[in-house]
Amino acid sequence: MIKKLRLKILVILFLSLSLVYFWQVKNRPADTAFAVATLNDRYQVEEVATGLGVIWGLAFISNDQLLFTERQGTVGVLNVQNQTLHHVSGVAEVKEGGQGGLLDVAVPPGYKKQGWIYFTYSKEVKGQGATTLARARLKGVRLVDWQDLLVTTSSAKTAHHYGSRIAFDQSGHVYFTVGDRGGRPNAQDLTNHAGSVLRLTVEGAVPSDNPFVAKSGVLPEIWSYGHRNPQGIVFDEVRQKVWAIEHGPRGGDEINEVLPGRNYGWPVISYGQEYWGLWR
Repeated sequence: MIKKLRLKILVILFLSLSLVYFWQVKNRPADTAFAVATLNDRYQVEEVATGLGVIWGLAFISNDQLLFTERQGTVGVLNVQNQTLHHVSGVAEVKEGGQGGLLDVAVPPGYKKQGWIYFTYSKEVKGQGATTLARARLKGVRLVDWQDLLVTTSSAKTAHHYGSRIAFDQSGHVYFTVGDRGGRPNAQDLTNHAGSVLRLTVEGAVPSDNPFVAKSGVLPEIWSYGHRNPQGIVFDEVRQKVWAIEHGPRGGDEINEVLPGRNYGWPVISYGQEYWGLWR
């Protein structure tokens, strides 16, 4: 009874804060900035671009220039100071549909020296979609030298649970996430990449210290597994740790420190509830 009461209180609090936020948005004057209050601070919110598709990834390539991906397969550059925006060409063809398409974009440490920009996207493989890590350089208004670094073995007929986010450590490695593609057993099957966090060098090679690199019958790119649909990852430079979030079924979202070789349990264990069951 106490747990149910706490849940009701949290729901009421969340709905109240949401109503305050949306009332502020709805009633603000057109084309003006507005402040949003949180429990600890106030933030100034300003609209800088409109008329875009589903914005999936963001990465600053300079103090003023923000590179962004739209899920339908386009890349744009927004100048956040003067709010000018243009799209760039040279993007690979993506398999757009459902949760798939052009996904994350990220720049590694030392970007200004090398110029490589990293992307994840759903690539068509024999009529199905597979989460893919790629990189390219931006030259003027065109992406050049596009390279697919890893087309993962995660292709499926479904159009959901692709992942996918990118992070870099400070030792020349890139991490990216792949969802289970809607096939639950995939997350416990180390002969495919689905339901995993993968780790490569920034050149696309398999690091010699990956946890499964010398194990027969396991894909060497796998850093951790047992994930459902990890759509957030970050490298903590202070603690030198990798953190990821993943979407579970109802109430089953997780935040995890991602450790090498660790099994994060999906679908054997989950703190969420089935979509087709009663939510008690």
